[in-house]
Amino acid sequence: MHSQDNSQKKWGAATHAIHGRPDKTYLSPTFPIYQTSTFAVAESGDFAPLLEGTAGDAFVYTRYGNPTVANVQEKLAAIHHAEVGLLFGSGMAAIAAAILSQVKAGDTVAAIRPVYGGTYAFVNQMLPRAGITTHFITPEQAYEIEKHVPNANLIYFETPANPTTICIDIEAVVNAARRIGAKTVIDNTFASPINTLPLDWGIDLVVESVTKFIGGHSDVISGAVLGRAEHAEALHQQLIYYGGCASPIEAFLLDRSLKTLKMRVLYQNDQALKIAQFFEAEPVVQRVFYPHLPSSPDYLVAKKQMVGGSGVMALDFGSLEAAVAFVDALKVVVNAVSLGSVESLVTIPVLSTHARVDDAERLLARVNPGTVRLSIGAEDFDDLIADFEQAIQKIPVTA
Repeated sequence: MHSQDNSQKKWGAATHAIHGRPDKTYLSPTFPIYQTSTFAVAESGDFAPLLEGTAGDAFVYTRYGNPTVANVQEKLAAIHHAEVGLLFGSGMAAIAAAILSQVKAGDTVAAIRPVYGGTYAFVNQMLPRAGITTHFITPEQAYEIEKHVPNANLIYFETPANPTTICIDIEAVVNAARRIGAKTVIDNTFASPINTLPLDWGIDLVVESVTKFIGGHSDVISGAVLGRAEHAEALHQQLIYYGGCASPIEAFLLDRSLKTLKMRVLYQNDQALKIAQFFEAEPVVQRVFYPHLPSSPDYLVAKKQMVGGSGVMALDFGSLEAAVAFVDALKVVVNAVSLGSVESLVTIPVLSTHARVDDAERLLARVNPGTVRLSIGAEDFDDLIADFEQAIQKIPVTA
């Protein structure tokens, strides 16, 4: 595989995101698309080092590696302070690869709820088929993992967690995992590397659904796994043998997106905090979930490990009827699953992302019928507020 150690570079995130591999042929500031499935060799004997990964910066087949993809992988690794980064065809492919690279039949995974609906299904349904025992636990149980799942080989969690932005103390989970010798995998999608760098807190592997804030334009499906060099080979095996590689075209679009990542996320942080404060003052909203609100029970944890509160929040309107009335009345905000885009996006989890999660599990994850997940984009603040105000007026008084 092709990677470089970016963990010791002194550039900031924005600089790494802009400056990657140089185009040595034409000196273009935009790295080119190598839209090819295969790469030629000068002599037949050259295949051996290529397939063994000992040929340096050379490529054999795009499922194994591609220069356009490698450019983005190296940028993501540098931003995350990682030694290795691998790009996958989707966020779920990255989640599956990160977990399966660390556990085998007979092992135990402890997943801290709440998690994304797709992750819940993978951990709950697919891992047991592979002979891997799974347990869902609360954050508080994770902090004392030796009392609850002492035989866990891996602790998996999200922070902020989907969809209610619950923040889990990364440092506390890492310390607990180390006490029992377990690995840690975190889904950092809601935060993005601009707000949180989990590897700096001792996490073993970081997953990003690159589709979201990193892609940022609702036009890419991709995922990434970042970590230390010791995990590179196991991750690369997941990539090449399960075939979940990213395409050069999508890598090119991600390279474009990375160049504005920091300014987008910082702007969305600012917008989201102001909008969360707006909803907190609205009587029709029973509760606002946003980690950087001082009223949040997770405020101190969020301030410790996050630069900003991210662009995502959850609103509890008390009933499904009220939630539907609000969402369906929005004109600027788009009713769609996904998040982190320049377009503001809204969805009702019980009807979309968590529709296949059973009622008991949704209750444990604090997802109610009236819960609305809102991802703030890059529109003008006044236009978003006006849209929210008119939508609130459409909620029936008796709802």
